Amino acid sequence: MTSRSHSTTLTFLLAGLLSGVALGQGSPTGSEGDNGPAFQPSVSAVMPRSGPVGTKVTIKGLNLSNVTAVVFQPNIETKARVMSENRIEVIVPAGAQSGPVLLETPDGYSPSAPVFNVNAQ
Repeated sequence: MTSRSHSTTLTFLLAGLLSGVALGQGSPTGSEGDNGPAFQPSVSAVMPRSGPVGTKVTIKGLNLSNVTAVVFQPNIETKARVMSENRIEVIVPAGAQSGPVLLETPDGYSPSAPVFNVNAQ
C-alpha cells in the first residue's frame, strides 16, 4: 500500500466515524443527486425536552428537510412534519418511552440523537 492510498483510506475511515457510518447509520454525505450531496440532519434543540404521549415536539437543527420520520424508543416510528429546512414537528406516539430520538432519512438514521423524556399522564 502506498503512502497516498493509505492517507486516502484513513481520511475515508475518519469521515465515516464522524458521520456515524461505523454504526451503520448512513453514508458520510448521503445520496448524491443533481444538486450535489444531501447532508445528514443535525439537531440543535428539542422543545419541550419532556412530556406525555400526545405532546407536540419541535425539533430544530440543520438539514431537516430530508427527514421522513422520527423514531422514539423503543423503536416506535412516527411521521415527521417538515416545517422548514431548520424545523420539524412530531407528536409523541403511544407506547413511546424515554430515550434517544432518531431522525430517519432516505439514507438511514441521523448520527445526532437527542434525548426526550416521556412522562406518565
